[in-house]
Amino acid sequence: MRFKLYTFTQLHLYTIAPINIYTLKQYFMSEQIKVAQQDDEISLKELMQKASEWWQYLLSKWLIILVFGMGGAAIGLAVSLLTKPKYTAHLSFALVEKSAGGGGLADLASSFGIANLMGGGSNGTFSGDNLLEIIQSRHSIEQTLLSPVDYYGKKLNLVDVYAQVNELKDGWKEQTKNKELQTLTFPIGQKREAFTRTQDSVLYSIYDKIVKSNALTVARKDKKLSLVNLDFVSKDELFAKLFVETLMKETYQFYSDTRTAQSRANIKMMEAKADSVRHLYESSLYKGASYSQANINPALQMAAVPGIKQQNNAQLYATVYTEVLKNLESLKLDMARETPIVQIVDTPRFPLEKEKLGKVKAVATGGILGGFLIVFYLLGALFLKNAMKD
Repeated sequence: MRFKLYTFTQLHLYTIAPINIYTLKQYFMSEQIKVAQQDDEISLKELMQKASEWWQYLLSKWLIILVFGMGGAAIGLAVSLLTKPKYTAHLSFALVEKSAGGGGLADLASSFGIANLMGGGSNGTFSGDNLLEIIQSRHSIEQTLLSPVDYYGKKLNLVDVYAQVNELKDGWKEQTKNKELQTLTFPIGQKREAFTRTQDSVLYSIYDKIVKSNALTVARKDKKLSLVNLDFVSKDELFAKLFVETLMKETYQFYSDTRTAQSRANIKMMEAKADSVRHLYESSLYKGASYSQANINPALQMAAVPGIKQQNNAQLYATVYTEVLKNLESLKLDMARETPIVQIVDTPRFPLEKEKLGKVKAVATGGILGGFLIVFYLLGALFLKNAMKD
């Protein structure tokens, strides 16, 4: 007689009421969870053991860590002592836009047939973020660098001051390929067209460095406001102040000239016409007077006709000249309305905001960085050593 052996689970299935699929699924899931918990316990134990081993290893290397930490602190202190402080010159301004009305300007343009030239100003050129870009443009910065200033009693261009502050001339003197660079200067009053290739190259490199190093920042805190903040950072306090003030001056001059260029051209043209009419008027007066003196005899009445014509011409020229002068004054008034106003809110004043790495901060930062670096190196070496053994 044969006997069939059954496992506990099979016996359980035969002897007890049938178990449904859901109950069986829960059983297997519970078993998997137990296995996972056991694996987690093993992983956590291994991790704690590894951490303890690393800690003991680092404690055994405390002297090396201390030496490197002190070395980092010493480097941080040296950096703090050798690094020159930086000064920030701050200037804020608000641009007051004024639009010219029609009035005498439009009437005068219509009278001379040039109404099409008076199609409004360039209000959009310096509006919004365009103004910020123009302040940082190559034209504005180079004009600023070429502006003469009083630097500690010496009259120098700002570009020469920049080269002196940043010790560029010491590097120029070591150049052997370019002899001109060894004695390069930017004389006051030298025309831009007369610059040499070396001068142009140096001037552009300084502009490029100012822009890319973010030494100059122009921004608005709120786009809804017209207030613009202008900041410049330099190692020299006086240079930072002079640069910001000159840059603002050059930008405003360029802005004002651009806005009023058309009006100034029209005024110049009208002044030329006024001079022409005045010359005709004075000529008519002189000719009329000569005819009156030459024809005193009443019997020669016909000879008086040219004199009468000259008198009529003089009256006509006088009327035209009066109108031209009136319209010219109106044109000047309109140009004054177009001229923008820059309201300076804050100007850079001594002492400027100073930024310097403190000794305590430098020592703490250097020490922490030195300690972290050596710890990472030691742990990395230990990891590689264990990996090689495995």
